[in-house]
Amino acid sequence: MACKTAKRKIYEMLKGGRFNDEKDFVDVSDGGFDGETIHIVIISRKFKGYTMSDRGRIIWEEMWKHLTQNEWQHVFLSIGMLPEEVRIL
Repeated sequence: MACKTAKRKIYEMLKGGRFNDEKDFVDVSDGGFDGETIHIVIISRKFKGYTMSDRGRIIWEEMWKHLTQNEWQHVFLSIGMLPEEVRIL
């Protein structure tokens, strides 16, 4: 399991910062099979008008400001989406 402290810090940093709207969804979870990587999914209307590349840049810039090198190296995937881009299968 990826570092619980790092996951909690990432969640609190994102949800308490740029993605603090009650409708913003932030999920920070274990990624992959090794249990050492972290996946981040954010669903927010704040991404409206941004390309997928820009959305990733926004997320990574937030993390770059607040994470240590050790915490940073565990982040493997980050995705930013608009609510209307998410479909329930």
